[in-house]
Amino acid sequence: MSTGIPQDMEPFVRRMVTGRRFLSEQDVVTEGLRLLQARETLRDEVAKGFASLDAGQGVPADQVFARAEQRIAEIERGER
Repeated sequence: MSTGIPQDMEPFVRRMVTGRRFLSEQDVVTEGLRLLQARETLRDEVAKGFASLDAGQGVPADQVFARAEQRIAEIERGER
């Protein structure tokens, strides 16, 4: 598949390559696609979470906070 970079995005892509943030135009496009994929994955996971809540499958906040505090303490002690 071959696609072109929109003309209004070309200066940005050029800056990314000349500024050595990326080695090539293709690398810039690939990173953009990775970010888009990550955003869509996150959107799907959030939708699943809300669906679980709507179905009454939530966890009480006090349990969530207790587990978070426990995990923070473990991390501070160097436990994994």
